[in-house]
Amino acid sequence: MAAGLAALLPLACGVDPRGADERAEPPVEAVARARADATGAEDSLEMSSSMELAGGLRIDTVALAPAEVVPGEVVQVTGVIHGANARAGFMQLALRTPHSAARQVVFPGGVAPRPLAPDERDVRVTLEPGQDGAFTAALPVPEPWHPRTAVVTLEVHTGGPSSPLRPALRGPRLDDGSAVLGVVPVATRPTQVQAARARARVALDGRLDDEVWQRPGDALGDSLFGEPVPGPHTGDELPGLTRVWFAWDAQHLYVAGELPDVDLFSDYAEQDDPLYKQEAFEVFVSADNSGSRYLEYQVSARGVTFDARFPRYRKGDEAWDSSWSVAVDAQGTVNNARDRDVGWSVEVAIPWAELCAETAIQCPPRQGQRLRVNVFRLEKLARKRSIGLALSPTRRPDFHAWANAAELELGAPVAEAS
Repeated sequence: MAAGLAALLPLACGVDPRGADERAEPPVEAVARARADATGAEDSLEMSSSMELAGGLRIDTVALAPAEVVPGEVVQVTGVIHGANARAGFMQLALRTPHSAARQVVFPGGVAPRPLAPDERDVRVTLEPGQDGAFTAALPVPEPWHPRTAVVTLEVHTGGPSSPLRPALRGPRLDDGSAVLGVVPVATRPTQVQAARARARVALDGRLDDEVWQRPGDALGDSLFGEPVPGPHTGDELPGLTRVWFAWDAQHLYVAGELPDVDLFSDYAEQDDPLYKQEAFEVFVSADNSGSRYLEYQVSARGVTFDARFPRYRKGDEAWDSSWSVAVDAQGTVNNARDRDVGWSVEVAIPWAELCAETAIQCPPRQGQRLRVNVFRLEKLARKRSIGLALSPTRRPDFHAWANAAELELGAPVAEAS
């Protein structure tokens, strides 16, 4: 059955939604046509009309398959380009995030868009049409990939890769002239992370110099949709990515965080103060994503902690005291707005005995065991505007939303896992 496909490009950030000007979407109309038949062919998305480019070029019969792609798999792009110059000049297909495409879309009579920096998730491949102008190409979807859609574009140059583009004249296009061939729904899944088995007990001092932390960490994105942070909305107040690491041994689950920050601050000084109202590093742990029997741990740059257990969704016991251990290393001066800080790092050790008593996690822990976690960072830009970051986006403005929480696997010793 044919149906219009709206290209939804959400760009909200954590607890700080932005205005409508940052929620632009390409005016892409695609027709979804079921192609599954007795031969088992995939469904695909076909464009409902042809596109015209400068130089007398026309593109039609564009199809994107499958109709919904999974991160780590590929989008197959087919079509035909017509015209005397159909095989002249450098051509490039791109699979782009809605974040990188949306703000560059041209709308008739609209305000000129503000260009964004290149997005490291975007994928590009060179296109070489055949003698008849037909083309086919495979665009891999990176993993992790949290946006619910991917935008497929085509660039046709007059000569080599650095020559001018032949801009799209009819049909959806970006501000640079690239033709938008379609928008593919993506079957997203939670962030996949691994905890390395520690060969020696982690020394908790807040400094990330232990062997288990010498691997690439996992970056936090905005808490709703997973878009990269820092971004255009954070200015220079978050000078780098917030990263987390996981490790484990027979006694503890370890979590480490690296939080760049030019202004370390927190007014709270007492155990179980509401750190979440200002700036905090938060860890949630559960056996599954049911939203029951989970634990929450928080720490601020001052080293003040908050802990709570939740027998049921949001029904917390803040009087409960964890036996966890935590250490913070502040690279700067907390609560001094006149200087410029570097950030802070944190190490956390949570006893398995506690996790298995308070959640449905099974002890003893074993390699290959999987549990659900999420890590959040709350930050107040200029001590005024709150933003939220997450390891795996919640998809709704609720840090207690478990449906899309990260999947953590207990892995091999660090030398084998690297």
